Amino acid sequence: MRLFIAEKPELGRAIAEGLEGNYKSGEGYIQKGNDIITWAFGHILELAKPEEYDEKYKLWKLEDLPLPIKEFKYLPKKDSRKQLKIICDLIHSDKITSIVNCGDADDEGQILVDEIIQYSKSSKPVFRVLINDLTPKAVKEEIAKIKSNADFKGMSERGFARSQADWIVGINLTRAYTIIARQNNFEGILSVGRVQTPILGLIVARDKEFESFKSIDYYSLLGNFEINNHTIQARLKTEEKITDENLAKEIKNMCENQNAKINVKIENKKEYPPLPYNLLILQAECAKFFGFSPDKTLQITQSLREKHKAITYNRSDCQYLPETIFEEAPQILNSIKTNLNNDEIEALIASSDTKIKSKAFNDENISAHYGIIPTQNKISSQLSKDESVVYDLISKRFIIQFFQPREYQTTTINLEINQKIFTATQSKTTKSGFRSLWKNIDTDKEEELDSNKNEYDLSSLKDNDNTKCALVQIEKKQTKPRPYYTMTTLLKDLNSVAKYVSDEKIKKLLMEKDKDKKGESGGIGTPATRSNHIKTLIEREYIEVSKDKKQVVKSTQKGRDLIALSPKAL
Repeated sequence: MRLFIAEKPELGRAIAEGLEGNYKSGEGYIQKGNDIITWAFGHILELAKPEEYDEKYKLWKLEDLPLPIKEFKYLPKKDSRKQLKIICDLIHSDKITSIVNCGDADDEGQILVDEIIQYSKSSKPVFRVLINDLTPKAVKEEIAKIKSNADFKGMSERGFARSQADWIVGINLTRAYTIIARQNNFEGILSVGRVQTPILGLIVARDKEFESFKSIDYYSLLGNFEINNHTIQARLKTEEKITDENLAKEIKNMCENQNAKINVKIENKKEYPPLPYNLLILQAECAKFFGFSPDKTLQITQSLREKHKAITYNRSDCQYLPETIFEEAPQILNSIKTNLNNDEIEALIASSDTKIKSKAFNDENISAHYGIIPTQNKISSQLSKDESVVYDLISKRFIIQFFQPREYQTTTINLEINQKIFTATQSKTTKSGFRSLWKNIDTDKEEELDSNKNEYDLSSLKDNDNTKCALVQIEKKQTKPRPYYTMTTLLKDLNSVAKYVSDEKIKKLLMEKDKDKKGESGGIGTPATRSNHIKTLIEREYIEVSKDKKQVVKSTQKGRDLIALSPKAL
């Protein structure tokens, strides 16, 4: 008899629905045929507090730091002891021949169940099932692909290492800074965290950069060129901004009324539909469109996944999809149509083509989980307003995978006068593809849609055509600082913080950690924890977020003081 240990009761019930046999309910478990399913409530064990290693650590003293913990202890959480006993009794039951780890498909889900098995000291064989989609059909398919838990040893070690590193940094440095601050009449606790504090450091650095920024005047030169009875405008290319007005005037004088030689470059390009959401991009767009905090978006997606079984695994850091999903697309689209039941969605699905296989469907780019998409489940209970708008967003991002790319042509012209180059670019759509119905959709690309700054068709020009520069306008401009973070821009920065790291060794470690992850490039935190770190910073009054839809993020004086005290390495 197998014992399935799920991360939460909702997942336990979903596993039961995916197994064959008669249903029998017990206290803290379900029996289904020859299998038993039990569950945790998230983490039901926690790392022991310092005083649980030695009573003397109850008092915060600098001379005790860093605390000399050689082997970490995991102890039951007070409100979870009853369920932990039920799970351990089942593990040790003579009926149970093997255990199946059904934690969520990430490091945290892996250790959540592994720590229970380790705590039980069981030597029974352990297997692993990764469940992204809670519908019975999908659960059944994943159970059929059951693997040895030993295959996930790296994931487990990574999860334990991270949680223990958080304890070491958080406990020792929080105590150290608080003790020193209290010696200087500070009241309260200065909380320091392995991920929390670098995020705060990022925000403080951006605030100081914005507030200390000194604007510099610079000059941009725009040339008017006469050709075929038309005027074409092109801007001077410069490696650095021109800050000397006399130099700008000198260039103007040497270029006006002079002949220019034209070089033309025409490229045919494609703009593909944006990939399905991962959690970070979904949180960023929900902040931008609806003003939702990252934590709120996480809670909404948790409900959509667990309560309604409407979406796949919601804490995913991946945007790609298994190729098997491509075969199931018609059924998924049909469920979306039923669940949303509105004219806009019907029209979009009617215009889609499930023979089109977008770049999203790629087994090679999938980690333990895949992009957040709708399931085939027909939702039985009413979605709340917030659940509905998020489900709509996720659904549209899936539907768009079945549209052709937009095809367009870019023409770049360089006009050379006395070794100075003026340049202009024009873009025109040759085939609308997904843009015919999705004009306002955000994409990760910065490609402009049709640009009409020049009414004249630049693609009709030819190399070495001659033209004359009739006028050069000098435009005085000012440099601008990068703005304060918004919740959207902060979230997007958290997956690529390595670009701000000056220590080459740390930068390399951050980049190597993400080398096999699409969409992460030297990031900090995980999709499952980032929103909680931001929430903690707000609750501890280290940062504040504006109440409007834009959600501007700024550090408080308390937050700045902590960063001023912290070593640069942290």
